Amino acid sequence: MPFASPRSVERLEDCYFYHSIDIPGHGEVGGEWDLRPGIDEYLGGVDFRGKRVLDVGTASGFLTFQLEAAGAAVASFDLSEDWAWDVVPHHDVATDQIIDQRRQHMRRINNGYWLCHGAFKSRAKAVYGTTYDIPLAIGPVDIAIYGSILLYLRDPFLALQGGARLATEAIVVADVGPHGPFGRLLRQPVFIPKPGRSDDPYTWWSLPPRFVANCLAVLGFPHATVSWHRQLFLGKKRWLYTVVGRRSAVHFGKTAPSRQPL
Repeated sequence: MPFASPRSVERLEDCYFYHSIDIPGHGEVGGEWDLRPGIDEYLGGVDFRGKRVLDVGTASGFLTFQLEAAGAAVASFDLSEDWAWDVVPHHDVATDQIIDQRRQHMRRINNGYWLCHGAFKSRAKAVYGTTYDIPLAIGPVDIAIYGSILLYLRDPFLALQGGARLATEAIVVADVGPHGPFGRLLRQPVFIPKPGRSDDPYTWWSLPPRFVANCLAVLGFPHATVSWHRQLFLGKKRWLYTVVGRRSAVHFGKTAPSRQPL
């Protein structure tokens, strides 16, 4: 089986938290993103009770533990230090050094997941690897979730294909909205790396929701809705969108965020 053995992590200083989270026994821990006030909007208003869910790009596990609290059984998927980050290979940047730094960073992110896993007494199963080769041995899931990770991947379509092979009902994709909701008419992705601008070696794409919905339709999820919401990033609100692509037109929502068919 592909599932990782749990490890014991007890010290916050050994961890990195991508999302703000309230951890039993430790209290509130700050992260870059604080999705707590708008978590239902972020997850597209989907009802996860009784569902088996694949959380792709789990980071420190915030979504995983939220999904468990909502009644889901979760498989958490992410990189570990054994796999290289998709660093943009700018010709004037020491890419190997950045990759090594990200491996150490991923170790601390994984530590954050395991500290929370123990504190929440979670039953989630962790799997480590690359999004381009999500193991079929995870088994079928009802829903796969991609929480703001596609912009950091060289090949976002291939990453979605991995989850699509396992998801039987739906795929939920949240991402940073290009130009906020005013960008909802955009159809094509924007390639972010530019010559002479190597200050951000991690971001590859700005993906409009219409493009994401089209990818999901190609992969067998033709019934898509999109909702826009604002979430806290480093204390400031940013526009994000969530696309929910379904294999059938059956609605299984919990809440009713403002949605538009694509």
